Amino acid sequence: MNKFPTGRIDAAEAVSPAAEIDSNILEPSTTLVQQQIDELEQSIKDLQQKVQDEKELAASLCGSLKKAASKITSLDKEKEEWKQKTFKFEEEEGFERIEHEGTNEEVKVVLGQSLCRFSVDSIGEPNRREQQRKASDAASDANFLKRPSFYQESFSEHFFPVRNQIDGEVTSSQQIRKKLSIPARYAASMARRPCGHLSVALVVSIILSFVAFRFGDFKVEVNNAGWWSRGTKISNRAAQELLVSSNREDLFFSDKVKKETGRDVWMELQTAIQPNWQGGDDEDEEKQENDSGTLANVCSGQWYGSTKMVSRGERHMYGMLKTKNADDKNDDKVESILKEDAIYNMCEVEEDTLTALENSDSCYKCPSASNGVDRCISPYSLVLLARQYLANNYTSEFATTAATSIPCDNLRTLWTPSAQSEFTSMLQKCANWALVVSSNNQSAEQKDFGNLDECPFSQFMPTVVDDLFPASYPPTVRYTSSFYATKKSGSILERMYEDAESKKYDGSDGNPLSGVYDTTESDFYDFYSDSIVGRDMSLAVGSAGVTVVAMIIHTKSPFLTLMGLFQIILSFPLAYFVYYFIAGLVFFPFLNFIGIFVVFALGADDVFVAVDKWKNARHELPHGMTEQVAALALPDAAYAMLLTSTTTAAAFFATAICPVGPIVCFAVFCGLLITFDYLMNIFLVFPALCLYDKWILKGSKNKCVNFDWCCQNTASDDSNATDIEASTRPSTPAVTNENIDLTESDIRHNELEAEKQTLIHRFLDAYYNILHKFRWFVLGVVIAATTVCAVFAAQLTLPVSSEVAILPDSNPYQMHRSWSENLLSNVLAKGEGSETLIIWGLTPADTGDHLNPDSWTTLVLDESFDPRSESSQNYLIGFCDRLFETNFASKISSNYVCPMNRFDEWLKEQSKSNAPSDAYLNNCDGALSVPVSYGTFDPCMIAWTKVVNETYVLEEKGEVKVMQIRSLSSVVFDSPFSDLRTDWNAYEDWLENERGTAPVGVNGVYSSSIEYWWFDTNGQMLKTAYGAAAIALVCAAVVVFISSRSFVLTLFAAIYICYVLVAATACLVGLGWELGFLESILFAILIGISCDFVIHFGHAYTMYPGSVDRHYRSQFALTHMGPSILAAAFTTFMAAVVMVFTEITFFQKFAVILFMTIVHSTLASFVVFIALCDCIGPSEPTKTYDRIRAKLSY
Repeated sequence: MNKFPTGRIDAAEAVSPAAEIDSNILEPSTTLVQQQIDELEQSIKDLQQKVQDEKELAASLCGSLKKAASKITSLDKEKEEWKQKTFKFEEEEGFERIEHEGTNEEVKVVLGQSLCRFSVDSIGEPNRREQQRKASDAASDANFLKRPSFYQESFSEHFFPVRNQIDGEVTSSQQIRKKLSIPARYAASMARRPCGHLSVALVVSIILSFVAFRFGDFKVEVNNAGWWSRGTKISNRAAQELLVSSNREDLFFSDKVKKETGRDVWMELQTAIQPNWQGGDDEDEEKQENDSGTLANVCSGQWYGSTKMVSRGERHMYGMLKTKNADDKNDDKVESILKEDAIYNMCEVEEDTLTALENSDSCYKCPSASNGVDRCISPYSLVLLARQYLANNYTSEFATTAATSIPCDNLRTLWTPSAQSEFTSMLQKCANWALVVSSNNQSAEQKDFGNLDECPFSQFMPTVVDDLFPASYPPTVRYTSSFYATKKSGSILERMYEDAESKKYDGSDGNPLSGVYDTTESDFYDFYSDSIVGRDMSLAVGSAGVTVVAMIIHTKSPFLTLMGLFQIILSFPLAYFVYYFIAGLVFFPFLNFIGIFVVFALGADDVFVAVDKWKNARHELPHGMTEQVAALALPDAAYAMLLTSTTTAAAFFATAICPVGPIVCFAVFCGLLITFDYLMNIFLVFPALCLYDKWILKGSKNKCVNFDWCCQNTASDDSNATDIEASTRPSTPAVTNENIDLTESDIRHNELEAEKQTLIHRFLDAYYNILHKFRWFVLGVVIAATTVCAVFAAQLTLPVSSEVAILPDSNPYQMHRSWSENLLSNVLAKGEGSETLIIWGLTPADTGDHLNPDSWTTLVLDESFDPRSESSQNYLIGFCDRLFETNFASKISSNYVCPMNRFDEWLKEQSKSNAPSDAYLNNCDGALSVPVSYGTFDPCMIAWTKVVNETYVLEEKGEVKVMQIRSLSSVVFDSPFSDLRTDWNAYEDWLENERGTAPVGVNGVYSSSIEYWWFDTNGQMLKTAYGAAAIALVCAAVVVFISSRSFVLTLFAAIYICYVLVAATACLVGLGWELGFLESILFAILIGISCDFVIHFGHAYTMYPGSVDRHYRSQFALTHMGPSILAAAFTTFMAAVVMVFTEITFFQKFAVILFMTIVHSTLASFVVFIALCDCIGPSEPTKTYDRIRAKLSY
């Protein structure tokens, strides 16, 4: 039977004249104990002769060896004193000296090219040494039967020639030594040359970091582009439709464009990848600033109430104002903006804002009526309507000069109760008329609101009142807007944003009104989002500070803390190097910056594990060499960290299945961050630990290395028992005849003493005693709590709106968006639905780089599209009638006619006309109606499109290539996900039937709209969340099983993860959250994060092989890994707290979910998992696995 040492290696066992030295592993060779132990007398004589020989050799080199020789000759008289002394013999090439340190004498002599270190303890008279050896052997055998600690057992297997027990008798005739693994050999090599390893790692990582930031395309900004699915059926359809829509005019007039510019539009679109369709307005800056057409439109008064005024592309600034208690649904409790004080306040706000716009030259200026000086025209608002009403000028086109004729003070005076009442009545009539017009599905061109029988104001737009105003009683305006005629060049927009940030635009003081500003394109919103990335990233400094404090407290070493900080910081540029240069990802969305918080929150965990593993090994092997400790501790730490890093990185990488570019880039980058954080821990922290250990062994008192020595109190129980300085103490109690017969529970208790000497270990031990006493009650509470949480978690619902907000609700630009949603104009726009195109001639495709928003697609035509046949023409002319008979599609306006039907009407009209057009005569061959002859169709229809300017039929080289039909669906961009899905399915199911009956040539029809693309984006993210969650769960289960090799512990881990998910979800339900796609993605990612703690506990639970009491295993796992888990939980918890103070909504949501996950993961690991293990945990956790493996090996 194998026999393990109790701690030190006895000299009689460790030294033999025939010993051979292994210079590669730095350990005693198996031949060091080849002499028979039972020949004690001869062994002692050999040892004394060896000592004498060595001293004579040393005396020839150094005269001071006489003192040592004198002491050796008087060993019999001073044996009690020499009990505390150790002779260390170590060969170093080309170096010989004698050192005196404390009570130890160190003799270094040249012996060859190998290295041997051993210790001689209490060399005394043979009879006494024989008794001590026998007692030590008996105690060692007893300890073997009770199983030594993990690192002592590993030390014995690898570095000590183990004796076997055969037939109940201990013999030394057979000697076995386990071979070191490759990781252990690398760790030993690292420990031999730690400075070299550390220097190389730092230099290489710094060079790669420099290359990444210097030659990569790294920018700190909020890039909102790309938040759309790519490569799916719906997105491919939308890509082609949007490409045609954005180039419709150029495609329609392609011959004219080619003649004027030489540009072949069709060839260009079909061969060159087009840039991002969200790229914005590339119009010349100077042209935008001096747009004479817009200026004429503004100064003539036609701009007021026009579609140009509210167009997103015009990017006019508009202010949103609301009264106090605007959200109160009780009209009597809300102060209307139409009241005297409110209208006066609004007038002053507009005047102050106009002055600021004039000073920055940001508005279109028109001559003033009073002095002819150019001034900004008044904004379109309730104040303008009130002035036009008081000037009795509301029934004709608004004049830009009439507004300034009534100053604000005069307006207040003239705003009598009777005037207010009449104006309110007129305004309410216009609002109700707008509702009627909208319900009749009239087109935007028809909505000039010029029907004076219905609305008294000739240029009324429902942007001046809110959606509740038409039915309110008394009539109350809660929200209103003021549209300013501002310019749209990039430099002016930035200047306006700076003025808005400087509060130059009057936002009132909330009494009685409050105001916020943005443009119709939300430019201020985007500018602010870009600016706060840097501010939010500055909070990462706070996260780093928390991490540094936690590391320095835990390690008690500024040096190790510095290396841990380097590990975390360098992982970011190294991840970007691989991300950009190897993975080829050039797009860097703002989501990637969340990786800074992730790496600071999770990066310190690896540092804690590495340091604790090292200190545990050093405590159990106080006299082991640095190389030996490294060979045992570092592979164990690397394996433990690999397990947790794998689950976390896998959770991120799993999210890369999402077809949305920013999500994929975020997943890949954060997965790389976790990977490089692990690698840098190995290449930086591991050699740093070796240096740290060597310095401590040399007795270093440098506070930069370790400051724990200066505050230790040797008489105190709170001294750090795990510190390397404790190496001068024996790792086990002295062996005597009295303690050989200790019971199993006593010896196991002694083995845990090292884990209980520090304050944190004593706390965890006390906690375990309480938990163990009430373990069944705790388990019952856990089951009940999980059930309750599951009930609340089931109440998590999908969001009502699909809109994604980047900024918090308290931000003024987000408030502008929210308040705008209450305007009657926006509500009417949503009620009208959105346009859906029915398309022939385009093949759904996206040929660009799906992970780069700047790489869009080429135009891909459907070569099978052929509408020339008679059957195809008859099918197309009846298509619209069938489409508009459904309950999901309607005409975009009451007088809309589909292109084919309109072409048919034109043919009938021209054929009956006495003077048909040249287009008909030259191209239609006298056709009376559809269908026309096969050869006549293309030239005749193309000629018709040019006559009537039908841009939804496009031709190339004399052939009709694209045909589109416009229809109106009932959903809008931010409709609930379920409504979007219903509408999409209705169109798709109907068109699927149509494709089955359509003639060949027109059976490739499909529908597309921007709303369906957004629906697909949301749907794909939700699918990704479920898929990534499944992948993360499977990966977590596999890793837990690999680490524990136990089916039971894997089941416990699954219960643990379920508790974390339902508990965290229940808390989020209590906070009022909904399951949007961002929340779903975060849940999938944090599954991987949540299982880190249980992996550590499960691994520690199974560290002892064979049958060991479940209570002992549970207590050992708790005290062995508890400190590391608590430290990791603290740093992650504090990083989440810091991240809560960011402004970007996604960062905040990630922080909240991370906060909840860490809180419940900590509770689950220390309560749920430990309680399960203590109550029903297996005593032999790997028994089933071992049996299966044994059967498979046969």
